[in-house]
Amino acid sequence: MVTSFLLLAGLGVLVVATAGVSWIMLNTMAPDVLPAFGTFLAVAIGVVIVEVVLGTGLVTLGAFLYNLSAQYSGGVEIAVTEALTGPPPANVRALVLIARARRRLRAQVPARTQGDRRTD
Repeated sequence: MVTSFLLLAGLGVLVVATAGVSWIMLNTMAPDVLPAFGTFLAVAIGVVIVEVVLGTGLVTLGAFLYNLSAQYSGGVEIAVTEALTGPPPANVRALVLIARARRRLRAQVPARTQGDRRTD
């Protein structure tokens, strides 16, 4: 909730600043067409306040629903890696050694057939 509030408040400051600059630019191009600067800024601040309150509430509700569903479904797992290259050489050597050991073990242990099932 705090993170979404801070992000939306920062966005709100940018919107108010942009509205002020836009009013100044439009007023120089066409004077006396727009409402007073104070009225224009008051409307912009009102819209930003509504945006921050509703946005924070919706993001908080979304986070709550996600956490509730993640409790039952396991959520989303994200793996962050440094590079998208292949495995390190040490891991490749270990995998090769494991594959060789498995192949030797399979050659030594006879394969079970359907008739060899144990009933323990």
